[in-house]
Amino acid sequence: MAEPVSLASGLVALATFAFQSSVSLFNTVQSYHSHPKRVRDLTEELETLNGVLDALRETVNANSDANFATLEYPLLRCGNACKDFEEELKKCSTRSSASRTSFREWAKLKYMGEDIDGFRRMLAGYKSTIIIALNDANLRQSSVAADCLESYKNMIESTTDDLEAHLESINENLEKLVGKNASGSSTDAGELQLMEEERLSTQKCLEICQQLSNHIAQLQRSPKTGKGSAESVETCSVPERVTNEGLQECKESLFNTAGKLENHLKILMERIMTKSKTVTTSEEDIEDLRRLQEEWETTRQCMHICSKAGTRLDEKSSTIENYATGDAIQFMVSTNEKVIHGKNRGLGWRTRQVGGHLSDASLQQLSKDMAKITFGSLDRRSSSPARGSPFAHEEAQEEQPVSEFKERYGPGFKLTTERSARNVSSTAPPKRDQ
Repeated sequence: MAEPVSLASGLVALATFAFQSSVSLFNTVQSYHSHPKRVRDLTEELETLNGVLDALRETVNANSDANFATLEYPLLRCGNACKDFEEELKKCSTRSSASRTSFREWAKLKYMGEDIDGFRRMLAGYKSTIIIALNDANLRQSSVAADCLESYKNMIESTTDDLEAHLESINENLEKLVGKNASGSSTDAGELQLMEEERLSTQKCLEICQQLSNHIAQLQRSPKTGKGSAESVETCSVPERVTNEGLQECKESLFNTAGKLENHLKILMERIMTKSKTVTTSEEDIEDLRRLQEEWETTRQCMHICSKAGTRLDEKSSTIENYATGDAIQFMVSTNEKVIHGKNRGLGWRTRQVGGHLSDASLQQLSKDMAKITFGSLDRRSSSPARGSPFAHEEAQEEQPVSEFKERYGPGFKLTTERSARNVSSTAPPKRDQ
């Protein structure tokens, strides 16, 4: 008999377990001939999940330095969920008098209080979390194009929203199940009710911390605006730096507070599980509580993975907006391989703009060269004759035809006269010595 898989089995074993469980469930569902819309959606989700899990296995086997330890719990839960759902499907099929060719009772399938669509959404959460973890590892090792980065950012946000909705559903099911067991008049039931109230209070505090952290992150992502003047940048740098440091300290403090609350909530969940076993005699309720607890911890872990990936994504990109008027030079350059989001906007008679990825030495040299060009043109303008002098009038008359021609036709080039062309063509070539 194979040894049961647990968190101590290691990442490779957990990834293999999740992959095999997902493939087995996919094959079992495919063996039934009747496939309503929701079942077809489930098979498509399972097929995509199989590909993602297989890619994770290949990545882990090929790159031993990659750290995917945060995926251990989601992988274990994903494998167990697929395995449990397959068993529920087989039980439902056994209770039904219909064969696999005529099975129609898909609507009766329930897992942790959810129907097939709910189970599919749960698998989608595992899949998206694994994809985000893979992209996060790739982002730390290489640079990514801006459009891919934007798509990745949208995926993190949508996955986080889905996980939050799933966590809310888990909390509702937990509240119902614990409330049913705590409805008695015994001492254990009273203690269970107090634990549930404390759990809800702790959950609310976690939501407050998350909201504040998101608000601070939004403030930190506000674009840095360049005024085109070195003086204005210097005067704004000190208050901006002090403000950003204060915001970062608040964010770190909230992160530590949320960590303490999560640990407290985890301990509470274990106490609720233990107390529920003494209150209820229903094995089904105890099993549902166990699954809900595991799913709750897994969802929290998935949200933590998304949060970390989003933070690293913000650190990987810079948002800059430059605005200048008159004779200006604008730089929107990354010297540390960060992706740049921003605009160079200039209004005036001459604006020069530089954008892209350069080394620090190249940027400094380019800045010096452009400064020389600017000061050189200023020197030429300052050394030119005054407008009222006769020399200025003569130069203007000489340059006027040339400038008019250039404006209409471009720089052009000089042609030889007709007479000189005839002389050249009528001249006999020199005789060669025999």
